[in-house]
Amino acid sequence: MKIKKILIAFVASLGLVWVTNPGSVLANGANGVRDENTTASPVQVSIGETFHFLNAEHVANGVALRNRVSGTIHLRGVPAGRSVKAAYLYWNFSDDSAVGAATAAALFNGNAVTGTKTADNTDPCWGRAGNHTYRATVTTFLPRTQPNQDYKVVTADSGTTSGENPWLSTPDGTIQEGATLVVVFGSGGASTAVLIYDALSGTEFSSSLSLTLTHPMISLSGTGLYTMSGADGQRGTTGYDNTVSNETGFFDSIQISGPPVAASDWDGAAGLPLVQLWDVHTHIVSPGTSSLVEYFSPGDCLVPVVFVLQANTP
Repeated sequence: MKIKKILIAFVASLGLVWVTNPGSVLANGANGVRDENTTASPVQVSIGETFHFLNAEHVANGVALRNRVSGTIHLRGVPAGRSVKAAYLYWNFSDDSAVGAATAAALFNGNAVTGTKTADNTDPCWGRAGNHTYRATVTTFLPRTQPNQDYKVVTADSGTTSGENPWLSTPDGTIQEGATLVVVFGSGGASTAVLIYDALSGTEFSSSLSLTLTHPMISLSGTGLYTMSGADGQRGTTGYDNTVSNETGFFDSIQISGPPVAASDWDGAAGLPLVQLWDVHTHIVSPGTSSLVEYFSPGDCLVPVVFVLQANTP
């Protein structure tokens, strides 16, 4: 399929986002196994944060939702005595619309929430017209001082609940990918900041992603954390092999994921062993004035959903 070069430019509240050639869509095979896109050009993005919090830290976890419409997020890691500052639920799906609706509904622990669209992307090679990410603020639905609990998420009121192996059964219509909960809490007195990046339209990639996370208004230093969440990571083309989960990841040119140092950030770990296709990973890093995140894929089609930085502030 001919590759079209696309340039998308718009000014976000705290940064310029530009994208070069987010890739092309390849249709599924007749047996429901998607085709891998091995010819798409690299994606290069520079983006400013959507939110930032001072004197804060964060945790995140998620659940894979392919071939089902609900699941449970097991949130862990908030230290005793810390209070929640903010909590955001992200979810993602592909459907027959290239541009998603401005909002989408979901249930979070039995509470109706409305998500605001944060990104439209190319469908990650399942034969749909587009892929969409939504974010809902769910702060009021978490216990402020005891947030380490299990939270049920329902992202659709219809769709397949077969739970089948995605590589043996691709549903018609909307394809649910997964959901991630990002929780920001007080640092307990430490001078740290949390920055959330989710304005990620046009970043679907299948060869490489070069993502510069800028924060011109906030200086970061020392050892911190980097969290990624993304859609459609997988171990292989059957659900059991390991042929396409070899993406390598680098933070400021230092390898943090993929062979030989660790598992890939795009191995569908939130749904292992099945149904895969959703990832949330956190790494120890040392952010600088800006942070360069790079991923190199052997051909799998992948969609970034949200990135989070945490580090010391002077």
